[in-house]
Amino acid sequence: MYLVEEVHICQFSDTSTHLLTSFITKIRHLLWTTMERSSFRTSQRFQRDPSTPSNEPDSIFTLATTSAARYVSNSSADNTTRLDEALSGMIRHVADVDRVTRLSLKNAQLKEFLSYTPVILNASTTNIMTRSKFYRLLFSIAHHNIPIRRFMAGELRLLGAVFSCLKASLREQLGPQNMIDILRLLQVLSYEKNVPLEHWANELISFLMQEVIREPEPEWMPYCIAILCNLASASKSACKRIKISSSYKKFSRQLMKLLQHNARIIVVSSLVLIGYLDEKVRDMVYCTENVHDTFMCTFNVLTIGDDECMMTRQIAADLLRRLVVSESSIIPGIPTLASTGKNVLNYGFFIGSIQQTARLLVTLDPRTEESSKIYDLLLAFCSLQQLRSPVCQAIIRCQPTETQLTTPIVAITETCGLKYGESTENITLKAIKLLSHLLKECIEPQEQMPEIGVPRGQLIELVATCLDEAYDPQVSEKIQKLQLGLRLAEVISHDEQCRQLLLNVCSAHLCHEIATWQFSKNPVVGYLTKPPKERLEPLDPEWTIYGIGIILELCRLLAVLKDHSKVHKDQYWKLLKDERIIPFLAYGISYGDQETVQQAFLTYSHCAQVPAFPSHLLSEMVASCKSTSSPSTSSSNIASQKESTESKKESDDRVGSGEIFFTDERSSQRALDDLLRKVTLEGMPLKDAKTTEVFAAYERKIQMLQLREKELEQQLKNSRPIGVQSTQDFENTSKIRELTLECESLRERNTQLTDHMTRGNLEMEQLKIELKDVKQKGETIEQSLGMCITEKSGLKAQLNELLANSERTAQTAQMEISKLNAELAQNVARMEVFLQENRDLKRGFEEKSVEYEVLKEHVLQIDAELKAKQMEVERAHLQTSAAEQKTLAKEKELVEAERHLKLYESRLSDRERDLKSCQMEVDRLRIDLETARQNLQKLEQLREAMLSLASSK
Repeated sequence: MYLVEEVHICQFSDTSTHLLTSFITKIRHLLWTTMERSSFRTSQRFQRDPSTPSNEPDSIFTLATTSAARYVSNSSADNTTRLDEALSGMIRHVADVDRVTRLSLKNAQLKEFLSYTPVILNASTTNIMTRSKFYRLLFSIAHHNIPIRRFMAGELRLLGAVFSCLKASLREQLGPQNMIDILRLLQVLSYEKNVPLEHWANELISFLMQEVIREPEPEWMPYCIAILCNLASASKSACKRIKISSSYKKFSRQLMKLLQHNARIIVVSSLVLIGYLDEKVRDMVYCTENVHDTFMCTFNVLTIGDDECMMTRQIAADLLRRLVVSESSIIPGIPTLASTGKNVLNYGFFIGSIQQTARLLVTLDPRTEESSKIYDLLLAFCSLQQLRSPVCQAIIRCQPTETQLTTPIVAITETCGLKYGESTENITLKAIKLLSHLLKECIEPQEQMPEIGVPRGQLIELVATCLDEAYDPQVSEKIQKLQLGLRLAEVISHDEQCRQLLLNVCSAHLCHEIATWQFSKNPVVGYLTKPPKERLEPLDPEWTIYGIGIILELCRLLAVLKDHSKVHKDQYWKLLKDERIIPFLAYGISYGDQETVQQAFLTYSHCAQVPAFPSHLLSEMVASCKSTSSPSTSSSNIASQKESTESKKESDDRVGSGEIFFTDERSSQRALDDLLRKVTLEGMPLKDAKTTEVFAAYERKIQMLQLREKELEQQLKNSRPIGVQSTQDFENTSKIRELTLECESLRERNTQLTDHMTRGNLEMEQLKIELKDVKQKGETIEQSLGMCITEKSGLKAQLNELLANSERTAQTAQMEISKLNAELAQNVARMEVFLQENRDLKRGFEEKSVEYEVLKEHVLQIDAELKAKQMEVERAHLQTSAAEQKTLAKEKELVEAERHLKLYESRLSDRERDLKSCQMEVDRLRIDLETARQNLQKLEQLREAMLSLASSK
């Protein structure tokens, strides 16, 4: 029996050991996997995840678009389930940052799906779960994909739909997490400058201001103040709407208090809002005495960030850029040092802050907008001559630390070679620009590159990569990358070791191909060789200006390499002698930005070395450019082009609102068609324009159509016979019919306007009749006036009599007044007695009031004590309930223990019975043993007796 129990115990032990071993193995595997995922190497810290099959994204977007279209047409339960499943698949797909950054609006399925989102979010049939999934999906896309975010905020006008969801969340009380998801999406979308403020803007701004000044502070307040900061930064209209709000005074006072808040997003947003809204506080915060602390605070926010709230670094970087860099008031588009940043180099923390900012490029993912904003800020500093050298030197001197072995310049170089989608907003181009500034600062003083941690081979490989991505005019990023690659090559060509390697990478044959490609493909050559009157077609701004930059940078590179290679020298002189370079110089001087103009003049100084260089052609082209309007090419011109587009939209709105002016330009057919379209299709009220002018417009349109009809009929008569008529004749016949129908409709409209004029004439006749009646009434009034004058003389006599009577009455009243004065004196004495009694009563009342206040405070204290006692009772109840729960648990444990005890007692009784049986067996064996011993003794005695007998014989 004991052997059987030992076998069971051994089996249980083996099973437990097996389970424990497998559990430990799983734990070790999990820890190993976690360590592998958390391992970090500089060369692989932002490496892509294994890419999904190429057809997977298309199938996901196709399924989502189909599901959304079905839901829009019929929001049944089945279609809702399909849409939710499709949204879950898209959410899983965009969970990876790399996949999000590679999304593009060129994907028709994705663009169509996004077009359905405002409809679905605004629909009352959309349930909470579907909307929540849309919030997550749209936020994931908008947070990391800037072009799609701009599309959603601008063209798609998604903010209005999201705000309607916010109102629904407040109305249905869906909880704080739902509100935070909506506000987080609003914060990302409102960061763009192209957000149109529509009818919902006032209500949104009012809600956000109320949440900011609300007591106690809600947990979603940081998102509210960040959205207000975005709106104020993007639009002056938003600032005006904030200022005219009824709660603006309380809001402005709250902003000053929020400068001491613990959340960094709230502090930096308050600084931005103060700068845009409150002039008095702005002069105090950004004055010369306090701007030092403002800079320090903003730099701290930028370098530390805010893990609890997103886009903190973006707002801080934008604020620092506005504080340091501004646009020149003398020459528009030229960056200059702002008045608030004139002493920034004297601040002791500035260089350290620049280094801490640059170190963020090591830790941040280059695909994120935070990293892009850091590059923008550093490039903005480098655009100023006063700050370029100190900022570059600060970045170069950043040394590796124990916790961070990679230096900023190494991280910048690695970012230059990364390849991402277009949504990274040209992060590699920004990195190449910044790297060129840094290397120029390193190499130029001694014409030798010091040891900065970047191998020369890596730089040469980067230049080769930039030069390989050329010859694609459809992609402006590649053209700009070629330009920046040539600039980087020119910078490092001053180092002797790099120059020897560049002679092979930037071969003379490659330089010749690049120059020939630009001379033959860049439209600026054909544009400027035409007479000024024939330059009607606009040029592609990015393609033109970046192409000009390619030629200018190529000339600078060849100017360095020509002294070390004969073939490059020949190519250098061949480039300068080519007259096709003249349009590039003329266009760059006339329409380029500051940097382009400077490079163009530098290139001209090289060209002037050629004796036969046609300088007169260059001067003529520059003069012709100045005499004609320019297509927008530079960055400043592109901005002005956007402003002109906005002003055009505003003028269209004014026309649509009824501000019509008939000038000679509107006599053209196109202007006339636009005017009639606004009158007929867009429902412009006729009262906003003269009826005769609209009538004349219709008459002119009818005449044009009649002339066109006669011309087409004449062409039809002069055409070939019917048997050989072509398709074009049939089309002309159909156009004639359409024009005839249009003439008939215009005639009907003309008839209507004629009836309107007739009715107007009838109303004018009625007004004339009414005018005659008014004149007659005026004559009657004059007669009445004469009668009134006669009555006035009679009334004057009566008035004299009344004056005499009043004098007598006054004397009688004087006597009565003296009597009343005596009575008044008596009443005053009585009043004094009454006032004394009133004072006594008032004093007693005040004493009772004090007693009442004391009693009130005592009652309040008693109420507070009662509440405290109630809370203590509630806590006691909670403790009692917890103790009861523990007691129940202990009772359960006790019952279980008793059950186990009974089990052990039954087992013990079994063992005791076994033990008794064994004891009885032992006793029986002992008795048997004793009997055997006695028998043995008897046998021994018998044997001894027998032995004794045997011995006696």
